[in-house]
Amino acid sequence: MEFPEFLTGNPFSTPVGQRIEQATSSSLPSEDWALNMEICDVVNTTDEGPKDAVRAIKKRIVGNKNFREVMLALTVSFLQLSSILCIVHLYLVVLKRH
Repeated sequence: MEFPEFLTGNPFSTPVGQRIEQATSSSLPSEDWALNMEICDVVNTTDEGPKDAVRAIKKRIVGNKNFREVMLALTVSFLQLSSILCIVHLYLVVLKRH
């Protein structure tokens, strides 16, 4: 059985995935709100953005023992991606998958 490429690839290799990786880096002194807004822009302006964002955030959170990275990922996912700027696109992806 062959898996679709979007399930097997590196979620941080996409434009939004790269930004999420940067925005959730444990080396950040605090949240980078400008970068978080860029993430919302990519989610809102690309067809693949919502799906890629969900994959990258999931990758950053699941199994990660670095508390700082997990907290930054949660900040990006809940405060930014769930904001009014991204809510429609993000929820459409989540609803389609579940």
